[in-house]
Amino acid sequence: MVALDTGGTARPPLALDESWPLVGRGADVRRALDGLAGATRAVFAYGASGIGKSRVVQGVAEHLDDDGWLVLTATGNPALSAVPLSALAPVFARETGSPLTSAADAAELFAVAHAAIARLAGDRSVLLAFDDISVADPVSVTLVAQLVEASVLRLAATVRESEPVPDALVPVATAPDSIRLDLGPLGVDEVAELLTRVLGGAIAHRDVVELHRAAHGNPLFLRELAIGAWDAGSLVAHEGLWHLAGDPVGTPALRDLIRARLRGLHEAERDAVERLALCEPLAFDELARPGAAEALAALELRGLIRVDESGPRVRVGLAHPQYAAAVREAMPRIRALSLLAEQADLVASRPMDPGDELRVAVWRLDAGRPSDPALLARCAVLARSAYDRRTAERLAAAAVAAGAADAPTLLLHGEILWSLGRGDEALTALEAARRASAADGADEALLAAIGRVQADVLGGDPLGTVRALDLLERLEGELPGQSAAIGLGKSALQANLEYGDAALAAVEEAGRRLGDGPERAMLDLARATPLSLVGRTEEAVASAERAVSAAARAGSPVPPRRAEVVLANVLVAADRLGDARGTLVDALHDAIRDDDEPTARIAELTMGRIFWQLGRLDTAARWFRDTIGGAEVHGPTSLREFARCFLAIVAAEQGDPAIARDHRDRVVAGLEQDSSVVTLADAWIEAAEGAADRAAIRVLERAELVQARGALNVASSLLHHVTRFGSRTHTASSADRLESLATRTGAPDVARRAAHARAQAEADPAGLRAAAAEWERVGSLLYAAEAHASAGQAARASGRGRESAADLRRAAELSAACEGARTPLLRFSEGAEPLTPREREVASLAAQGLSSNEIAGRLFLSTRTVDNHLQSTYAKLGIRGRRELHLPSDPMVGRN
Repeated sequence: MVALDTGGTARPPLALDESWPLVGRGADVRRALDGLAGATRAVFAYGASGIGKSRVVQGVAEHLDDDGWLVLTATGNPALSAVPLSALAPVFARETGSPLTSAADAAELFAVAHAAIARLAGDRSVLLAFDDISVADPVSVTLVAQLVEASVLRLAATVRESEPVPDALVPVATAPDSIRLDLGPLGVDEVAELLTRVLGGAIAHRDVVELHRAAHGNPLFLRELAIGAWDAGSLVAHEGLWHLAGDPVGTPALRDLIRARLRGLHEAERDAVERLALCEPLAFDELARPGAAEALAALELRGLIRVDESGPRVRVGLAHPQYAAAVREAMPRIRALSLLAEQADLVASRPMDPGDELRVAVWRLDAGRPSDPALLARCAVLARSAYDRRTAERLAAAAVAAGAADAPTLLLHGEILWSLGRGDEALTALEAARRASAADGADEALLAAIGRVQADVLGGDPLGTVRALDLLERLEGELPGQSAAIGLGKSALQANLEYGDAALAAVEEAGRRLGDGPERAMLDLARATPLSLVGRTEEAVASAERAVSAAARAGSPVPPRRAEVVLANVLVAADRLGDARGTLVDALHDAIRDDDEPTARIAELTMGRIFWQLGRLDTAARWFRDTIGGAEVHGPTSLREFARCFLAIVAAEQGDPAIARDHRDRVVAGLEQDSSVVTLADAWIEAAEGAADRAAIRVLERAELVQARGALNVASSLLHHVTRFGSRTHTASSADRLESLATRTGAPDVARRAAHARAQAEADPAGLRAAAAEWERVGSLLYAAEAHASAGQAARASGRGRESAADLRRAAELSAACEGARTPLLRFSEGAEPLTPREREVASLAAQGLSSNEIAGRLFLSTRTVDNHLQSTYAKLGIRGRRELHLPSDPMVGRN
């Protein structure tokens, strides 16, 4: 197995089947170590099987061993729990050479153990690391309790899930000088770090979330799922990132582990587990077999099921999603068919709500007894409303296969296929829907709905926006009574093509035709992006916020996550980057969970734009690669080319035009007509190659074009990049035009760019410092670094050396957080020795508060190497140590 490093070359990662590093448990290990170094006599680690209890205790033991402690290790074994001293006798025979079995009674046993430990330890402290102490033999447990009580040794032990602490240790475990560590599942960020370290390279965020969900944050399950994905060939490298192509599938070892936990179940318990594996969750009274209540109680005590009392009915499910997979795989097919049919008949025999109808339809479909087409189609709608798109697609496809040839069902199937990123299949279904609608009398509202979805799918092709717009304009002429609904679709496409005035006019015209009902929320959603384009950013944010509020209400026609993505994008345009990310995180995770691929791709690209504007260039590139890989593996491809352009820009901003050109060369031909980001990529490559004037002319021409279309915010952003190229010839022209746009729009974000451009054009140190402070306030650290660098250059030219040194030092501090930035304005800052890429990386992590050990673990370096990089950084920046390596407050702090 090989992984890709950031340069695209192959190198081997840590073997997946080796012991994985300990991640996300540093606070637990530190708490245990601090306690054991003081008055704590015992530490007990609790948690579910596979959660990492043993690794935490092992980590504690390793630290204390390095500190000179005598560390003894023992393990409980339920198969030997009836054999006296089966846990401790081997330890003493191996470590101390003193057999315990020769002792005649308990008192002599304690004396022999005490003396043996004293001889071996000398003046060292002693730790006994005891794994699975809850299933050890009683004699060993009693001896351990005596040795702890007598302060002969200290104890770090793991306690099995659903197993009580042995009676002899209860006084120790409940004493004030005992520490209890309750280990919960790893978070998404911790799973990402763990997988990155193991794979030797980053994994796409979408797939981190998917693996976290499948493993429930359990490190052991995560390990087996990753190995299973690799063995199945579904863990693939693309664009420098690992991606998961397909659902996570565990290893035979994981299934064997789960089945071992389920071994020994009584008949009623096994029946309940099998029903839940096929049909979970089930209401408590839907498990109606005699003895089911007692069986469920026993399963709950063993931690094998979870009970949910949050709704009006008590529901029961298996404790972990992998339990269901393992049980289903081991179940005879005839048994599964019988249970599915039986459970469906049981629920159907009672009054059903829509959710019950959906469950019954799915169970009968799984059992090979599909319902009638109308019921399948109705249940597909229910599944889609519940954001279960995979189930919705299965039901809609089953309805079509069972004979449903009506236009609404075919439209439904097309919509669901598109949401899953399956554009070609969606177009086939939608064309069938159009033909069926025409044959049935051409209902105008239905034809318009089909056309809007077809336009969405066509727009999902990198070059399909113009075709989609042509389709809607034709429909608008054919279906004049549907012009309002069609107009909203047209507006979105015109906005994508940067026709700000036309997009806003289309929305306003649609608004005049709509009533005051729920459609007004759709109007708010559609209006936000055009308002942002024309420079009315504050109105755009307010409109998007109203749409998000409306989407949260029951029965709203506005998809909640789509509204949040629109809000995030207009917040980015308004330079409110922290707010944008806070809005986007939940939308992205929900889109991943719900298999909403178009929304997930937009959210990934927007996340990249946020970090790009923050100046976090490597992080931005990660998100752009996520977008590309997600488009390739999951679809749709619409944003892939834009992400490639942004990757080219990032590479150019990092001073590597060769890599930038490689990214740009892979962009589909013809896109430059539709999007300014292509122009910006070409210009940044030229600027990185030293052709700042040529880059400026290219961007000025594009800015003039989009300004004529009414895309004033896009024009202002382009003009600000002219300032950043360092073109002395064209910066003043850029400043003039930006000031004109600022007056015209009144937008704070445009005024911010104009102020920076004017100060740059006039080489005004005070103005540049004010611009830097403003960029720093909104979180755009790279722009702030560039402004300080220019201020330092200007101050030096006017003979103010002390001011120049301070500006250049601040520029260096800020650029250290910008992950490899080497833009023209930073490169001409003479006198400030540049940090190497690795020094910038280490400094950025140190500034975020990570210790040298933590940085070493994250970057696969030794602690000494990290410290050497930091010392070099301090010397270059003219500071004395880590405390002075302060960077501005990150607007991302506090966000998940």
